Order: sequence, then structure tokens, then C-alpha cells
Amino acid sequence: MRTKHSFNMVEILLALGVCAIGVCSIMVLFPVGAAATRDAAMETYAAHAADQMLHYLKYSMQADNTAWKNTISTKLPSANPDYSAVDDLVANWDSAVTDFPTIFPKTVTTGVYQVISWRGSGAPSLSTATVGQIEFRAIMNVWYETTGISGVNEYFAVRLHAEVCWPAELPAASRQKATYSLEVFNPNYLKP
Repeated sequence: MRTKHSFNMVEILLALGVCAIGVCSIMVLFPVGAAATRDAAMETYAAHAADQMLHYLKYSMQADNTAWKNTISTKLPSANPDYSAVDDLVANWDSAVTDFPTIFPKTVTTGVYQVISWRGSGAPSLSTATVGQIEFRAIMNVWYETTGISGVNEYFAVRLHAEVCWPAELPAASRQKATYSLEVFNPNYLKP
């Protein structure tokens, strides 16, 4: 008759060691996955803010020629403003753009905006938002350039750019950066 062979202590310790190595290997992947998820969320916030701003400018260009000329001459620079200061993230910003309650223009620098996403109640405000409420804070530089087509001015065709740098709390060299572009043609433009 056959006798049953039970596990001895050495075999049990080896099996537990293999299981421990496997569990530890899997646990190491959790911080990597969490960081990748955070980075993906930040890139999504940045892309969404740039998309909102560029399409808002596209709409304003195609809706009203006079308003677009005013925007080009007073609110948008023709070169990247490259604003990177971190010392005034709360002061020196105007109230939010009415169409976008999370985008705040820089008071004295045209084409520079601060973008925040926060978890507070009501409309966001740079002065009332606490650090724990802000999920995403970035600096967005917006500018335009002509298309380079001869005989076409910036009132008929323009290339809009939005450069988003995040997180805004870090020095400029340590931030992630993405640039988005959109070419816009105004079919309603009438030469003066």
C-alpha cells in the first residue's frame, strides 16, 4: 500500500519564499503605475486647457473681424512670451477668463495665462484656493505667427500656439512642457 507523503518544513519555506518574491515584485510596480497615472492625468489637463484656449481664439477670429483685430493687437504677442516665474502664482493675475473659469490671464504680460484645476466648491479663485484643493497648476504661453503665405495677413490666416508648462510650482527647468498648434483661416475676412 502507498503511503501519503506530506510536505516537510523545507518545502514549505521554499514555497513561501517564492510567493514572497512574487508579491514583492508586484508591489514594486504600484508606485510606477501611480506615477504613470498621475502624469497621464496632468498631460490630459494640459491638452484640454490648450484646446480650450486655441479653439476659443479660433472662434473669436471667425466670429468678429473687429474683435479679432483687437485681440491680435492687444492680447496676443507674435512671439512666445516664455514666462516662467514661480514667485507670483497668486498675485498679479486677473480674474478668470469669463468663458473659462479655470484660466487666469497675467496682469502685465500679454499671452500668459495660469491654468488651475481644483476640488473646491464654487468658482475657483487664485486667492482662496489652498494647496490641498489644487489638482493641477500650469503656466500657458499663447502666441500667434503668420502663416508665411505671401499676400495673406494675420487677419485672414494665422497659426496659433499654446505652450503649457506644469507643475507651475517648480522652476521652469524642472517642468514638463507641451506645445500645441492650430492653423486658423477666417473665411469671413474682408480686406479693408
